[in-house]
Amino acid sequence: MTDHKLNYVIGFLLLVLSVVWTWLVIDTIPAGFGEGDIGPRAFPLMFGLCLSGLSVLLLLKSLLNGPRNEPEHSLTAEYQLSIHWLPAVLILIEISAYGYLLKTVGFVIATPIFVLFVMVVNLRIRSAKMLLGMSIGITLFCWLIFEKALGIYLANGSWINLG
Repeated sequence: MTDHKLNYVIGFLLLVLSVVWTWLVIDTIPAGFGEGDIGPRAFPLMFGLCLSGLSVLLLLKSLLNGPRNEPEHSLTAEYQLSIHWLPAVLILIEISAYGYLLKTVGFVIATPIFVLFVMVVNLRIRSAKMLLGMSIGITLFCWLIFEKALGIYLANGSWINLG
């Protein structure tokens, strides 16, 4: 597949994905609570709109540039789609486990455990000071920003509730 066709297919698929995403966001997530308040719909909606805009740009670029005469042994042969399954499955398991931990033990306990796990398993960091500092620092920073500064309630656990 040439670069032109690949860009066109990817742009079209991303446009379809962004339209479906935006429609689901509008259909399922409630709007803000008052006039001008940013509600739970704001970030996912902006993500869908940005993705659709970028996919339209990719489509336009691939349509305006048109097909080019490329040699048979161009770089497109190197674009063979190879998925590294182990990291992809590991990330899926980590995200699912973090969601489960958020629901059961809450943000204050789940986040440092998750950060510690990701740093040890994915990033292979073994420095105790780095692990402790990052896990506590990220948790504290996020808690201060979201809970205290912005007033966004973070997950309380059903098993343990540190609030």
